[in-house]
Amino acid sequence: MKQRNAIIAVWTALLIAISVTLSLSSMPSGPTNVEAPVDEESGPRGTTTAIRPWPEATEVRLFVEDLSYDERERTGATMSNPKGVVLNTAQRATLDRSVTIYRMTVKEYATAVSAACFIPHHFFRYYDSSGRQVGELAVCYCCNGVSLSPAFRTLRRAEEWQFDYDAVGKMLKEMDVPTDVNCDA
Repeated sequence: MKQRNAIIAVWTALLIAISVTLSLSSMPSGPTNVEAPVDEESGPRGTTTAIRPWPEATEVRLFVEDLSYDERERTGATMSNPKGVVLNTAQRATLDRSVTIYRMTVKEYATAVSAACFIPHHFFRYYDSSGRQVGELAVCYCCNGVSLSPAFRTLRRAEEWQFDYDAVGKMLKEMDVPTDVNCDA
């Protein structure tokens, strides 16, 4: 009986090990995966996978909650342009290139921290050809946080959405849209 229990325990451990290995290696590995460079101070870095948010969308509009909190309370409005600004083809391409999934190394994951203040003021809303909103990319330049709703998929352990704040910030500056909206409030 003891020998049978030992064999069952070995098989159970083997199945768990296989499951863990498969789950860790289940990250899609197509031509869009890029091995991140080795950082001399912290060691190897994880992998970055490019994605294209809501490819079925035919239009992307930028909405900015740019009114001060006092103005919001007084008027009930949150933004000076409630219709948003339609992105042109080049701006859409910049935005699409800015979103990636980052898979951290074990060491990075063990020391990862995230901001607790995520209060986005920039919203990129994606619409299909019938004018129905299919998704939203919310960006907070105050804490460098980003969220996608609905998300393309549930992020796995040690994964996070990443965003190229500099590239999109440059684009916003060219559009005369500030990035430091209500960051001090």
